[in-house]
Amino acid sequence: MNNNTNKVWTIEQTKSLFALCDSHRDAGKSLSSAFAVVAAKTGRSVNSVRNYYYGQAKTFELVPEIAKRLGIKPTSIKRESFVPFDASEVDALVESILIGKARGKSVRATIAELSGGDARKALRLQNKYRSVLRSHRDDVERIMRDLDARGVAYVDPYGREETDNFDRLTRYIAALDDNKVGKFLSIMEKLT
Repeated sequence: MNNNTNKVWTIEQTKSLFALCDSHRDAGKSLSSAFAVVAAKTGRSVNSVRNYYYGQAKTFELVPEIAKRLGIKPTSIKRESFVPFDASEVDALVESILIGKARGKSVRATIAELSGGDARKALRLQNKYRSVLRSHRDDVERIMRDLDARGVAYVDPYGREETDNFDRLTRYIAALDDNKVGKFLSIMEKLT
């Protein structure tokens, strides 16, 4: 690949991109690192290279003769299958991180434990956690209410801090159903 900032991809650039991605995959490196190398060599953005790669990969998947004519191996265009999180996995992830933070662990340290040292899994968990915080606040609030109801310490990811135990007690009581509130009050009465 030459240092060509022309926006049109040449056949040689396309072949080099797929060859580099294939060698990075074989070496256990991320495709992102290959995209960065190609971006630097071509004067394109990393996102532009990534988008082109996956667009071409889809084309080669639909019309394999094109890849064959270019000398691009079928293994270089395979994409990993997308496995969505189910609701219970998301809840467990958020809960683990909120509790981990209360125990003095960072989000990354908690994710490293959850992923068992698997870098890809860690990245997947981290991205999901960030997405849930950003786009599903109601689910995070529900998880925090459940932790309150169970009396489990956690850190609020939105930065709200309790001023004292009275705040925590108030939130705990608010999460109880009528029957449990009655039981709680009768226990409190016995303590006074």
